[in-house]
Amino acid sequence: MPNPVELRLATSSSSPSGTGSFDYRGEYQIVVENLAFQKQIAIHGTTGSGAPFVDRTASFQESLPGGLELWRAVTADQLLEFAVEYGVNGATFWDNNGGGNYLQPPVFDEFDALLGREPEIVQGSAGFSDATHVRVLAAVKNLAFAKQVGMVFTTDGWATANVATGNFDHTLKSGNEVWAIQAPVGAATRVEYALFYRVSGQEFWDNNFWRNYALTR
Repeated sequence: MPNPVELRLATSSSSPSGTGSFDYRGEYQIVVENLAFQKQIAIHGTTGSGAPFVDRTASFQESLPGGLELWRAVTADQLLEFAVEYGVNGATFWDNNGGGNYLQPPVFDEFDALLGREPEIVQGSAGFSDATHVRVLAAVKNLAFAKQVGMVFTTDGWATANVATGNFDHTLKSGNEVWAIQAPVGAATRVEYALFYRVSGQEFWDNNFWRNYALTR
């Protein structure tokens, strides 16, 4: 992690308020190096149309392997341009998307997801879709037309492993793609897995910060 702070995932959604307007919700996942106990992490953003940039404070979620931490910010408005700010030990670090800030497309009565600079694939939602299958939605950056998205999974604690590949589902306004993966798991009550994305001779993983994902029933 060359930068002490990285945006992992930003999601934005809206729903009709019943009064002719929309209720917005934004959620931001941020990964930081744990450089000191005292720290401040915030989303520094604007709702657009000349509105000023203001901070939306993030809160600690959990410790991650490798001396990292996961933080989360939630907003009740729609930030169309933002960066991530990390204050620690008298210094301030930024993830501003290489100097261009992150730009989130407007969302009206729907949903969008924006990946940070580093992750090429992240899990969206997952669950048991029926008695013998799990279904996982993954968001990927559209790095090339030809790609393979899938998961490596186990139902016996990694004594054996299987691979399931996904199919394209839809494109988000941000340009990211959503792929759906359906994996046969029989009557298993616990499934562990990691997601992979193969494109242009490269392979990217989302393994839940080296811990893998798990579904139980």
